[in-house]
Amino acid sequence: MTPWERMLLILAGVFVAFKAAMFVRLAPGRALGFLAFWPGMDPRPFARTAPPEGPGLAAWGLAKMALGAGLLLVRAGTPLLDVPRVFLGAGLLVHFGLCDALAGLWRMRGVAVERLFVNPAASRTLGEFWGRRWNLAFHAVARERVFKPVARRWGAPAGVLAAFAFSGLLHDLLISVPAGGGTGLPSLYFLLHGGLVLAERRWGAGGRLWTLFWVAAPLPLLFHPWFVRAVVGPLAGL
Repeated sequence: MTPWERMLLILAGVFVAFKAAMFVRLAPGRALGFLAFWPGMDPRPFARTAPPEGPGLAAWGLAKMALGAGLLLVRAGTPLLDVPRVFLGAGLLVHFGLCDALAGLWRMRGVAVERLFVNPAASRTLGEFWGRRWNLAFHAVARERVFKPVARRWGAPAGVLAAFAFSGLLHDLLISVPAGGGTGLPSLYFLLHGGLVLAERRWGAGGRLWTLFWVAAPLPLLFHPWFVRAVVGPLAGL
C-alpha cells in the first residue's frame, strides 16, 4: 500500500468516525446528504430549511477548483517551486474550492451550511484562525466532543489544550503514519498553538503579522520532511 493509499484510508476512517460522533436524527434524505455529501460535521443546518441562495458561492468554488487542478498539473521542474505548488494546488482544489462549491450547492437546496474555510488570511489571532476561519468541520467535533467535556471538568484552558492535543494526534495519524516517519512533530505543532492561544487570551497578543508568523513559521513540524518525500513528492514529480 502506497503512502497516498494509507492516508486516504485513514482519512476515510476518521470521516466516518466523526460523522457517527456528530450525527443526530434527520429526515432520510437530509441524513444521507449530511453523511455522504457534505464534509462539514455540524448536522444542525440539515434539520431545518432556509431560503435558497448560494449560486455565486458555488461558482466561486468551482473556479478555485479549476485553478487548483491547473496548479497540480503544471510542473515547474524544481522542488523549490513544485512543493509549494502542490500544497497551494491541493488547498485551492479541496479546501477552498470543493468545500465552497458544495456549500453553495447545499445553500441552493435550502440547507444553510457554513463555509468551512472562511478567509483565514484575515485572522487577527490564532484563536480566530482556528476557531472561526480554518477547517470548521474539525472545529465542530473538537468543540463538542473534546473542549466542552474537558472544560466543564477542569476549566477552559484545559479544554483548549485538550482540543489542540487531539488535533495534533489526529494529524500525526493522517500525516506521520502514512509517511512512515516524523511521528510527534504534528502534535508538537498543535501543542505550540494551544499554548499560544492561551497566551493571546491572557496577554492580548495578536495582529495579522503575529498570526501569519505562528501559522507559517513552524509548518515544517506539521508537514515534515517524511511527509513531503512520501506524499507530496509523487504529486510534485520528485
